[in-house]
Amino acid sequence: MSSPLTLKFDPLTIEHLGYKMYSHLPNALAELIANAYDADATRVRVILRDDLGDRAVVVEDNGHGMGLGDLQEKYLRIGRNRRADGNGRSESGRRAVAGKKGLGKLALFGIGEAIELTTKRGGDSAALRVALNWSEIKNATGTEYHPPLSSHAAPSDDHGTTVELTRLHRRTPVNARELAQSLGRLFGYLDDDFEIEVVDAAGVSRPVNRDSRLDSLQQDIGWRVPGDLPDDLRAKIPNDKIRGRIVAAAKPVPPEQRGIALYAHGRLANEPEFYGVPESSYAYSYLTGYLDVDYVDDGASDVISTDRRSISWDGDVTAELNQYLQQILRWASQERRSARKKATKERIESDHGVDLNRWVGSIRSEERDAVGRAASVLTSPDSALDDGDRKVLFESLRSIAPDYADLHWRHLHPAIKRVSERYYESGLFHAALAEALKRFVNEIRQATGIEGQEASAIVNQAFKVDGDKPVKIDIARPYADAGFDIKTLKNIRNGQWKLSDGVVAAFRNPGAHEEELLLIETEAMTYQDCLDALSIVSHLYRHLERALEASVGSELGDDI
Repeated sequence: MSSPLTLKFDPLTIEHLGYKMYSHLPNALAELIANAYDADATRVRVILRDDLGDRAVVVEDNGHGMGLGDLQEKYLRIGRNRRADGNGRSESGRRAVAGKKGLGKLALFGIGEAIELTTKRGGDSAALRVALNWSEIKNATGTEYHPPLSSHAAPSDDHGTTVELTRLHRRTPVNARELAQSLGRLFGYLDDDFEIEVVDAAGVSRPVNRDSRLDSLQQDIGWRVPGDLPDDLRAKIPNDKIRGRIVAAAKPVPPEQRGIALYAHGRLANEPEFYGVPESSYAYSYLTGYLDVDYVDDGASDVISTDRRSISWDGDVTAELNQYLQQILRWASQERRSARKKATKERIESDHGVDLNRWVGSIRSEERDAVGRAASVLTSPDSALDDGDRKVLFESLRSIAPDYADLHWRHLHPAIKRVSERYYESGLFHAALAEALKRFVNEIRQATGIEGQEASAIVNQAFKVDGDKPVKIDIARPYADAGFDIKTLKNIRNGQWKLSDGVVAAFRNPGAHEEELLLIETEAMTYQDCLDALSIVSHLYRHLERALEASVGSELGDDI
């Protein structure tokens, strides 16, 4: 068949817009997939072939195909604006045309030397085949290149286009899984009747879908735009024409996927990024997603780069979009932090059986702030701790600062702690002290047999040192053989007596005769006073216990 076809070009145009602009296989193949979409195809297959090292990439679609006139006036016309024909709609009128600049056929020369295109329209009796060769194009004289054209018989009802790319520049095999994922990031067609798949050399098929990547992530939280946005952000959507999905992952997403990708008419318009929002927060490494912003590509001027990797933000329309993207990203980041913090907090509380707020709030001393800050770090949504490390640190912190740590840090005698703990944990500090004093006085009463007297009289009869008179309970008995000076032993006895009498006078008696609220409001007896008194009672009780243990086998009240 003779070759009536002509590719007209300027050599520099081919060099810069073809070979040098597209070096990534997915971006180059995206041009062919966009062509198929605009041709009303319902299915596109990207087939990877590797025959004894002779690698090739084939893209076939079931679109309406091209006739001889289409090849010359559309396919081989560089820079043709497809949206200028048919009011920017596909041949059937069902789809908004995705392609615009007419540079797609040059893209393939960035990854391979030879292109063979086979196409057929339904109803025609023959399929057309065109071969384009990069070396021949570069060596063509003048500004025209005449690619060889041939035809062969084909069933009348067949239709579609197949493009085979050979003599690839890359030396390594194409990874089908990675290619499918990359193509999934480049396309966002919403039509239910358009499918893309990648088929590897072994015949294994992998579907291409931008949602499949998001669905594969372990999510903390996700939002549909605009449905899940708060009212204020939904009301601010520019032109009310933004749709999409944002996901906060449970683990950091790969760097190249972080941020929000933008799509226009089903194709990537801007690779994932954060659009000027400071990314210092660790939270941003968890955010990914996409938004459809078709309207930015509906104007007369081009705002999307030729390789469809970035948008120009200088215009009024795109500047407004940029500001909105910053708002929605800040909101998503804050929502993600709140949700993750809540989930981490609930998991810790469930695993350890603790109410974090109640635990930290139970500490009334100045150490509460430090414990609270440590707990915040453990529940922080930006923490890189794994669950194992978080568990060890939390359990260690709990051992250092248990519930009502002020009380536990006093290391009270078990008997004193036992009778006072429940009241203290209920915030009844005066009652806690009163119960501790009762326990102390009752122990003295049982040991001495003193009945029917006030607490002050009981402790005085038990411990009072009066010259050489014997005391009922000799606190110095455990140290009688320690070699202490007699004055030291007397001081020990006097100390127990006076402290016991003093703690009853200073704490029990005011509490027994005055209203508790008045004692608190005037700070005559604060919670800190009660803690201090509990420590004193615990000290006195330990000495009492030692004295009683040393008295086993001896009669209380023996002469000193």
